[in-house]
Amino acid sequence: MWTTQFTYSATAKPVTLQVFGNGDAKGKQPALIYFHGGLFNCGSIETAYDIASALSEHMMVVCVDYPLAPAMQFPDTIEVAYQALAWVSTHAKKLGADPKKLFVAGEQAGGNLAAVVAMLFRDRGLACQHTLQGQILINPMLDALQTSKSLAAVADSPCRRAWADYTQVVSNALHPYVSPVNSCRLAGLVPAMVISSHASPLRDEAETYASKLLNAGVPVQVLRLQDSAVNLSHDQHTDFNKLCLRIRQFVDSAA
Repeated sequence: MWTTQFTYSATAKPVTLQVFGNGDAKGKQPALIYFHGGLFNCGSIETAYDIASALSEHMMVVCVDYPLAPAMQFPDTIEVAYQALAWVSTHAKKLGADPKKLFVAGEQAGGNLAAVVAMLFRDRGLACQHTLQGQILINPMLDALQTSKSLAAVADSPCRRAWADYTQVVSNALHPYVSPVNSCRLAGLVPAMVISSHASPLRDEAETYASKLLNAGVPVQVLRLQDSAVNLSHDQHTDFNKLCLRIRQFVDSAA
């Protein structure tokens, strides 16, 4: 693993990237841009180490140390995330990866950012229109309105404070780049793998989003895994190996 940075254009502040994998001399490997777990106002790039290390045997993995709320909020956070995709697209060949085989992935708040980056790619594109090939969402936070039954069942959920810190004002919760699950325009997005766990408070919004993507004509794979005391991306999770295998299969099939 090695570390590099890019500068976020709006603030001129550096954003750290951790790069896992050795690349391919022929530049044929896919690259995965990964946004770590947490709830917008908490979390750390270090929590991505296990999954990034495991996946890097088969692809390049670039983990993004995106700034947390409330120090940075919507919409700046999504611009940082999209700039990370653009950076990897530009530098993919130097990393030993194929710039036409890029994927975004993330867990919890990072899953939100991965979903939103996929939307931004559809809406804005990059120099190479076929750069992004798929999105992988792991127990993603997708509903700032917090309307799901699985989340309502949790008393005093930390998601409530996290959304408040991230959105700045209540009206932002309605924006599709904040709450992808409530978007009325999902057609044209890249194929998705949506992964949840049985007892996760985020389960319902993840699976609702998968259903809406399917109805919009987006190819989707849906996977529900077992529960554990640790996040799905942690190597001590019961289904960690299954998670990594399914992600590799998804990337291989799409790339």
